[in-house]
Amino acid sequence: MHLIKIWYFITTRPSFRHIATPHPSNAPSSNQQETPEPIKVPVAKSHDDVSSSRQTMSSLEVEKKTKSIVDEYLHIQDLKEATLCVSELSASEMLHLFVSTTFNHVLERSEKARRQAGQLLHSCLKEKIISKDSYIKGLKEVLEYAEDMEIDIPKIWQYLAELISPTIQDGSIPLKTLANALQSLVVSNKAGPLVAAVLHDASHHLGHIKVGDIWKLSGMQWSSFLPSGANEQEFLKKYNLEFTVDGDHHAHTVMPIEEIREQLENLLASKVDNEVVFDWIEAHVTQDLTKTPKFIRVLMTAVCKSAIIDSKVEDSKLKHHSVVLQKYLDSHTDLELQALYALQALTHQLDHPPKMLQRFFDMLYDEDVISEATFNQWDLSNDNQEQEGKGVARNSVVQFFTWLREADDSASPDDT
Repeated sequence: MHLIKIWYFITTRPSFRHIATPHPSNAPSSNQQETPEPIKVPVAKSHDDVSSSRQTMSSLEVEKKTKSIVDEYLHIQDLKEATLCVSELSASEMLHLFVSTTFNHVLERSEKARRQAGQLLHSCLKEKIISKDSYIKGLKEVLEYAEDMEIDIPKIWQYLAELISPTIQDGSIPLKTLANALQSLVVSNKAGPLVAAVLHDASHHLGHIKVGDIWKLSGMQWSSFLPSGANEQEFLKKYNLEFTVDGDHHAHTVMPIEEIREQLENLLASKVDNEVVFDWIEAHVTQDLTKTPKFIRVLMTAVCKSAIIDSKVEDSKLKHHSVVLQKYLDSHTDLELQALYALQALTHQLDHPPKMLQRFFDMLYDEDVISEATFNQWDLSNDNQEQEGKGVARNSVVQFFTWLREADDSASPDDT
């Protein structure tokens, strides 16, 4: 989905694309992302080569290739390609080293690097490239020294949580399985705080109610993560974990869409954290309704309105709530298109402030909220019901689509 906005040429894997130049209105600064020197990634091997390497690949080779794959991924941010590279490591019996090396390689880097590395491990689990057993074995190797590392890395438990969190959000690693890896930390009273950090991090993406459901369905008890004699209630209060033991807060009745619109706009205007937004939706909007065009339009309008200050887009606010849009759009092209129609209607209602739609498009693309395919679908759409303000809107984003197509043209030689 994401075209990285830098020139970068890869010679070892023909499937990598040449990376296009940045769109003029949003050239990234030098400190926005991890930018290691260009590195070669593993080259696909023949069946005979794979069989041979499986017999001879050493742990040092696995670690070296792991670092190359991770650095390459952090640089160009192509999750699909990075996952493919892991599948070509040809060392299935040593993939626990890929897990432990990935953890250690990014642990003291930026939050963005840790979250992206966590997504890579999650992707490998989903694609069954890395087994649950390999993941847990690798995690255990990291946790074996975690307490010693805490001296130099005081926030190590939060950092580990950022890496682990994606795996528990969809059950790729069940909480019961995770518990097995944390047993060595129970006596020292580190297991409970680590699980608490994992659940809170997951709540940033799902909300407390949803994560509370994950906890309850796992059948786990907090006593499994606490030392003998620990006061469970004090622990829950200290780490704000009451949501794991509270009752059902799901919506059971349909709130009128106009009331949802009003309350969502008021909520987002009050500068709340995403967990609060997720929990409000979970408590007041049924799951079926969240998948409808009318809800997506309401949500998109509320999020975008909250990011407009004095007729200009405040990037930080839109970026902060982009995870909310990602969750409910869920990469569905039809819902993404409805979101763009809602944004078109909003800018038309505001009489098309200069560069506003252009900035929204730039940000929605950069934050992986709307796909390139959906942007193009909006641009070419002739839906009679969506024509109000469409002409002015299209004229205001000519620069965005010019950049998008030039980026495709520059990448096309490597795609063949």
